[in-house]
Amino acid sequence: MSEPFPGARADLVRSSLQSCYIIEHARAALQEMWGFEADAALTAQRCERLGSLLDERGVARRDDMVVPHTEWFESLCGSRPDEVPLGAAVLHVFGRWADVFAGPYLGTDFDQFRELGAQHTRADVEYTAVTEQQMIWPAKDLPDGPKFVVLTDIHVGSKEGTALAPLAIADINKIGPELVVVPGDITDDGEPEQFASVKQMLDGLNCPYYVVPGNHDAVQRSTRGAFGAKLFAEAFGFEPADQVIDFGELQIALVDSTDPTPSPFPDWDIATGQIGGIAAGVDSGALRPGQADALAQRLDTKRPTLIVQHHELQPFPGFPPVRFAVREEDAEAELTALKDHNVVGLIAGHTHRSAVLKVQPGDVTQLEVPALKDWPYAFSVCTVTDDGLRVDVRQISDRDAVWRVAQRLPALATRNAICHLSDLSYTFAL
Repeated sequence: MSEPFPGARADLVRSSLQSCYIIEHARAALQEMWGFEADAALTAQRCERLGSLLDERGVARRDDMVVPHTEWFESLCGSRPDEVPLGAAVLHVFGRWADVFAGPYLGTDFDQFRELGAQHTRADVEYTAVTEQQMIWPAKDLPDGPKFVVLTDIHVGSKEGTALAPLAIADINKIGPELVVVPGDITDDGEPEQFASVKQMLDGLNCPYYVVPGNHDAVQRSTRGAFGAKLFAEAFGFEPADQVIDFGELQIALVDSTDPTPSPFPDWDIATGQIGGIAAGVDSGALRPGQADALAQRLDTKRPTLIVQHHELQPFPGFPPVRFAVREEDAEAELTALKDHNVVGLIAGHTHRSAVLKVQPGDVTQLEVPALKDWPYAFSVCTVTDDGLRVDVRQISDRDAVWRVAQRLPALATRNAICHLSDLSYTFAL
């Protein structure tokens, strides 16, 4: 049987199929929790078939991720079917993930597999629009101490990113940090005019800034060419690479975790649940051979080190589980290379949500910080205090601008951004 997605690397297929298996198990668990027993029984049959598919291909099932991903689904869709408007519909829609990404590998079982997921119990819940009070946060006082800012997932080229980036930069200048770290997805589509635009915006900062690309920057959407590094260099004057930044006693390791590979899979959007169309780059991250060891050699093993990068490390229980992070072998190589270093934690963007997790090996704390492009339309202020390195999520201050883009959002979008793992004011011990 020919491969359904020609040109897909084995590691990309592996993580994609693993994510389908985990997602279906989590959907079945939530359906059972809700009392949707008929739905759960059908989804359980899909789980069994996906498990067999993984076994046939010699791919680990990753059953350890089922409970954490079920908790993510519960936080998104609710503990009851009537808790979140559209929650039950969204739970059903996410069954399409396995249909699209795993179904084609099932051969003659494809139609039966898809039919098992076609029926679902409907829950009638009155829709309630979000309010301005819910969407706009009061600006809390920041602690005293030396500061730097993490400004991630700007997505210049999108309507939200293009409109909000200048406002965020104005707010950052008012705070007056010593430097700004920009860990990727500076453009929405990796187009040359978007690189030029974001460079002009970032040059408006009143302090030094340090930038690496993200997955949206690595591959140009209009051509699907892996031109991101070239366009990045043309805009910023240097090739994208890992950077070591001194911030007092703290050293910041800014890691380029992008995989410059055109995606063999269809595009998808978690906000709408849509799957289809031509994707640009792959959504997972990767490191180049020897990259982790080279970074470790550049860092002082005794000084406290904060890792900042676009992609999360493993294990990643959000959506899509496993697949959306740095691939497993590279995530392990990165933390193994740094195991003798004084790593205080890791900050990542990419997911457009707030969450705090532990990653392996070494039980390192990983903090996901929200995107500028999506609600809460924020950047993160990092302050060295007597207690450690405090990270505060800071929504842009222009209330009218926030409300103009936020008032169209369904409640589920906010539940994904501020999930059950969230910590909007987190302190790393130094």
